[in-house]
Amino acid sequence: MANSRVDACLHKTLLWDILPAMENRYDIQAIAIDLDGTLLTSNKTISDCTIRTLKYVMDRGIHVSIATGRGLVSSLRYVEQVGTEFPAVCYNGSCIYDFKNHRDLWHIQLPEEVCRTIVSLSFESSAHLHAFMDHTLYYTEAGRRADYLDPESHSSGTVVDFHDIHSFSFTKAMFIGSFEETERIRSILHDRYGDTLHTVYSHEHYFEIMTGGATKGTALERLMHMYGIGSHQVMAFGDADNDKEMLAWAKYSFAMENAHDSVKSVASGTAAHNDDHGVANKIQHMFGFSLD
Repeated sequence: MANSRVDACLHKTLLWDILPAMENRYDIQAIAIDLDGTLLTSNKTISDCTIRTLKYVMDRGIHVSIATGRGLVSSLRYVEQVGTEFPAVCYNGSCIYDFKNHRDLWHIQLPEEVCRTIVSLSFESSAHLHAFMDHTLYYTEAGRRADYLDPESHSSGTVVDFHDIHSFSFTKAMFIGSFEETERIRSILHDRYGDTLHTVYSHEHYFEIMTGGATKGTALERLMHMYGIGSHQVMAFGDADNDKEMLAWAKYSFAMENAHDSVKSVASGTAAHNDDHGVANKIQHMFGFSLD
């Protein structure tokens, strides 16, 4: 047993000797990364190169936080693949969740009146309602397979008749459908509730509704404040409209090459395409190392 421990320590020492040194000349303490279109490739995987890069910087004290519009269930497998124990921003900023200790650090829901309006609109719409409540995804049978960006959602949610739910407290609601139809819904909600809601398109056909002030940016700021980290010490990656506030807040922010031009305009720089190790390459460049 003693010899095996010595061998393990020697092996670890040798690995540290051959691994490249890391420079942190920008004093970055945390990295926040969106999932779809950013950390994930087009086939919804994380490349080995990216996983090795993230583990490399985490081993040297850099926090990595997943910041996504997804809920807990569909985020968990990616959090586990990355291996980060740092809290995540979920539901587009409506929740900060500690996966390590399985608890909310912060969570805000839509008012019940707004939830009832959303449900009423869904009854007369061709767009499919996906609603998150108490960390459970709800949808109708007709909308079960509507989320083509996360094909596994059809098995991770719960089929309901929204007529049968008597109390609503959605963390986030999402309509999946044609842009014309979701724009109609957006207009109705804006006329009724104005800035008390935060609405955003995470994709052309994905219209998402949160309570006012719930953005990835505000949630990330709140999370970093818990750890004494300022915006000047944060690096962030994103590709869609729901990433804009986060990219605007972090000093070192990068829009993916596949991002919308409007997203690139608020970031401090760009990273390569999400299918071309964009996150990994930019991190290695910023920290001055290379993993072959």
